[in-house]
Amino acid sequence: MDQMIELRCKYCGAPLDREQIESDSPYVTCQSCGTTQQRVDAKAYMDQMMGQIQSWISKAIPGGFSVAQQENVDPIARHNIYMSNVKPMVDLEIREYRFALTTAASSPLIVLPFNEGKPVKFVHTSTQAFEFNARLKSVEPLAVDGENRTAILEAENITAAYALIINNSKLLTETTPGRFAMMSKNFKEAADDLSRCKGLEPLASRLDALSELCTSSDMVLNGDQLGCSMKAEKAIGMLEKAKKDVLATPKLTMMIRALDIEITQGKTLKSAADGAMSGTGKDALGTLELINKVSSIQYPSVPGWEMLNGKKDREKELIANVEGIVTARSSGTIMICTGGGDTLYPFWDIDLKYSFTTGTMFNKKVVEVEEDILLPATFTLCAAALRNPVCALTDIFSAGGGSSMMDRISGSESSISGGAGIGRLTDSASPSSPGSRSVVVPLSTRAEAAKLIDNYMKYASSQNSKLKLSRPEVKRLVYIPCTMDGYVPKLPKEFDGLYPWVLKDGSMAAIIKI
Repeated sequence: MDQMIELRCKYCGAPLDREQIESDSPYVTCQSCGTTQQRVDAKAYMDQMMGQIQSWISKAIPGGFSVAQQENVDPIARHNIYMSNVKPMVDLEIREYRFALTTAASSPLIVLPFNEGKPVKFVHTSTQAFEFNARLKSVEPLAVDGENRTAILEAENITAAYALIINNSKLLTETTPGRFAMMSKNFKEAADDLSRCKGLEPLASRLDALSELCTSSDMVLNGDQLGCSMKAEKAIGMLEKAKKDVLATPKLTMMIRALDIEITQGKTLKSAADGAMSGTGKDALGTLELINKVSSIQYPSVPGWEMLNGKKDREKELIANVEGIVTARSSGTIMICTGGGDTLYPFWDIDLKYSFTTGTMFNKKVVEVEEDILLPATFTLCAAALRNPVCALTDIFSAGGGSSMMDRISGSESSISGGAGIGRLTDSASPSSPGSRSVVVPLSTRAEAAKLIDNYMKYASSQNSKLKLSRPEVKRLVYIPCTMDGYVPKLPKEFDGLYPWVLKDGSMAAIIKI
């Protein structure tokens, strides 16, 4: 029981560091959750927990057995007590904690600086996990045979690691200085614990990598961009190796998505630091703060568009666009159309091929048409545009082809759509630097653009029975020069009659400019 004689944090249940225990200060600070408390309160909590453990053992093992007596009990008697009284009582909880750990590991466990992440949902508190860990330690001497001793030691490691991960999840919601240093320490300890658990070695490797990534975040916050880049690069390599190991461990494959997100976060952190050092971007903290703004946007809740708020995977593409814009300020490029204006507005360039039947009787024939449609890449901010795709884009079918009745009868129609000068405008796009112009950040992904244009095609087909559509192609992002009246862009003349309604909606006030 000597391992139990220590001060414990009254807020999370974690054992306090020896430095805190040996200090003469009336206050102690938990290095796992970061809270400061009076020493007497930490001592009172420890005494209370010890009393609860003795009570728990007394109920489980009748006959006045006490924690202090364990070492004096014959090994055979200890084994019988463990098998008859302790093992049936703890086995179920051990399985629950192991399952809870692997479930929690299916979620991303870190955030970038300036980001207040959403904590993972746990079925236990860190206090419960640390207290169960203490109960396991209290009965550990009863597990005298190799198999049971291995099982209970493994359970101790699992519950300790799980409790530390819960504490880190709480720290995700804070922006106080030093949180990344605490998270790094917690991840390192959790990794050491799980490295001794059979079958959980890939998770241990992942947590070890996350410890490095948290150190990298702490470095960039303290102005050490070189150290940040080097640590992030090391962490990325460790995470990619952990991913390979996870793929070879079927019971842990639920972690793959989370690992992919964490690898992307590592690459973003490294990219921000590298860009600042090379002069190709803003300062690293400015870039990270901008990325946080993009990641923190609250999108409208519209049936069928749950991915806007429910999938972190989309952040990878959005962040890549931010990094592309920042880099394009000096060494890189983005696709910019010709034209004047101090602002570049992002649009999805969509290639649409369709055919329609025209003429009557012997003049009847099928005409094939190719059009360009432009979709503002900020359309995801507007609930009305998500519900009604006609509001979101250059509505070429509402514009019509300008054919006369005689053309339709004679089969002389060449089009039933009106693309104005959109095709000429998109054809002018070329890789260029934005220079000093402001750039509006794209807030939609290629997949979301494809979904909206698909909805538009369904609507257009329902309005015109002779229309036959091929699958539209979302080709690329292009940036169109314009001037801004508040949040409303004044677009070039090529949009004549095709100005997307969504751009004038009040929800567009939430756009982000670099």
